[in-house]
Amino acid sequence: MTHKLRFLLRWLFAAVIVLLLILALRRFDGESVLYSLRQIPLWLVAVLVGLQVVTQLLVNALWFQVARLAGVSVSFRQMFYVNCQGAVMDSITPGVKFGGEITRAVQISRVADCSGEQAATVVALQKLFSLSCLFFILLFATGFLLGEMPVLGHFRFLLYGTLVLLLSLFICALLMPRPLRNFLEKRKPSARAWIDRGRGFLLTLLEQLTAIRKDVKKMTMLLILSFIIWLLYPVKLLLITMPFTTDASAIYIGAAGYMAYMVAMLPIFPGGLGGFEATLSGLLTAFGFALNDAAVVTVLFRFITFWLVMLGSLGFLGIQAALKRPRRKGQ
Repeated sequence: MTHKLRFLLRWLFAAVIVLLLILALRRFDGESVLYSLRQIPLWLVAVLVGLQVVTQLLVNALWFQVARLAGVSVSFRQMFYVNCQGAVMDSITPGVKFGGEITRAVQISRVADCSGEQAATVVALQKLFSLSCLFFILLFATGFLLGEMPVLGHFRFLLYGTLVLLLSLFICALLMPRPLRNFLEKRKPSARAWIDRGRGFLLTLLEQLTAIRKDVKKMTMLLILSFIIWLLYPVKLLLITMPFTTDASAIYIGAAGYMAYMVAMLPIFPGGLGGFEATLSGLLTAFGFALNDAAVVTVLFRFITFWLVMLGSLGFLGIQAALKRPRRKGQ
């Protein structure tokens, strides 16, 4: 696929998302939206905020443990600071959070006083554990939605093919790092410098995976922790939908949330903005939710899991900057 064709498809997809959002907004009834908002009790919002705080602490614990496993010395508090910077960058960079991960790698290198290669390995290892669990869950979520919504059957091969390919690569990296490393070492150097740099990074990552595979207990713990983190997202979404329906399928709502997250990973809008909202509200509406109820659920879920994290991260970074700022004489 040529660069021009990819560019055209990206903007075509973006245009479709924007059109869907405009059509949905035209159907909104302000009074109905306010009525839907009043259905959500304050105690439920407090519970959701508490669950999101727990989620962020678990995410930070995953990063902290991965860094320790990779031999990078960084405290839990330092990693929290790094993740706050990454969360802010995630909100302004498109799709798969490359901007946030680059920021994390740079900051890990700075606070842990390690090489950029070591820091990049920590980031790659964390994504390996996290995304392998996500893609495993997405396989089941996609299969369930294909059974519930036949219209998605046209994309069956594309969805399953992509997920199976990515999951297979991650599993091979986790279970067979040495054969993959031997394969890359036998490849002839490329004339392109960036290919050789990428090959060198992969060799370092696979070497690290070969070393940590000896600690089966720690690797298992990290995979379990990753699963717990990802399973907390549908729990929060299900709690938000409770005021609007009594017969909602927990599996369907969870699958809809994962599908929306997969769409948000596409490098279209900053932070997946637009794609996530359109997908989740559309799937909830197809399940039988009123449009206004689906919109309120989507916006609240997105605020709790995305905007609140960004605002909290900005607040924490602001406090840290204020504490580090040298005071002038006389103050």
